[in-house]
Amino acid sequence: MSKPIQVLLTDDSPTMLQVLTRLLSAQPDVTVVGTARDGEEAVALARSLKPDVITLDVQMPGMDGLGATERIMAETPCRILMVSGAPDTDLSFRALQAGALEVIAKPQGSPEDVARFGVRLLSAIRLLAEVPLVTKRREGHANPPPLPAGRRIGGFGLFSSIGGPTALASLLWLLPRSLPYPVFIAQHITPGFTVGLHRWLSSLSPLPVEIARASEQPRPGTVYLAPDGHHLRVGLQGEIVIEKASGTTFPSGDLLLASLSRAYGQHAAGAVLSGMGEEGAVGLMAIKRAGGLTFAQDPETCLVPSMPEAALRNKSTETKVSPEALATIIRQLEGMSSSGA
Repeated sequence: MSKPIQVLLTDDSPTMLQVLTRLLSAQPDVTVVGTARDGEEAVALARSLKPDVITLDVQMPGMDGLGATERIMAETPCRILMVSGAPDTDLSFRALQAGALEVIAKPQGSPEDVARFGVRLLSAIRLLAEVPLVTKRREGHANPPPLPAGRRIGGFGLFSSIGGPTALASLLWLLPRSLPYPVFIAQHITPGFTVGLHRWLSSLSPLPVEIARASEQPRPGTVYLAPDGHHLRVGLQGEIVIEKASGTTFPSGDLLLASLSRAYGQHAAGAVLSGMGEEGAVGLMAIKRAGGLTFAQDPETCLVPSMPEAALRNKSTETKVSPEALATIIRQLEGMSSSGA
């Protein structure tokens, strides 16, 4: 049996720390090695205990979760799980950009809600413990491979999971407002956090970022996010289709990318970015078989390289690029209505 996952818990509520310590300590594969009441204490304990996973409350007196994340990743890199009581703010996503891997919502207070939170927390800790610890990602460059001449695009799909918000931020802020086709994003995200993701990406992107609405015709130069708890795809008439999601991971990247292959055919394009698992490879293959363009984030630039590696392994794409190089590609591609200068 492998050794238990060593966890450092951080929360400004002593009651919450007590409840979570009791819950996690009952698991044979988890050991709570320490607890902290604020960011400064978390930074100090991260240095001395070197845990496998740290949970950080986003909002704490003194040094908050963002400040603690920045310090820990600079001094003693660790897998960090953010816990937020305000999912509609962008603070959690700024922490992800600083190096945290995932964010989940705090319970509202009822015993039932706390019990459900405990299950989600335990699942997230076990997942993050499997993620290779990346202390420094290789910086991407903006020099993409040559593109097929005269290729026109109807829509571009991006799929990402753990580590995806950082890649999306690096990519979107480099895109021009004059982009001649829409961009669709499926980012795996905890329920309740889509509004915060929308607000954060909107603050970074020159393009308007919208939460997609059913039956709307997508507009060129607009970025569309899947609504909270829903899948996003494009219908055969080019309309946006929203579907209620079930299960534990959504929105579906395969569903979005495959829909682009049917809606746009050879004018579809898609990319799989940072994330855990193998999702996205099937949808990317559908675009490739339709004659569209496919890309994977260079695994060396990923926080979590599993998804791009899967897409490259099954030949859904042969092109691996940094987020910066992918932004250059997206800028260079013409829209279906472009005159082609």
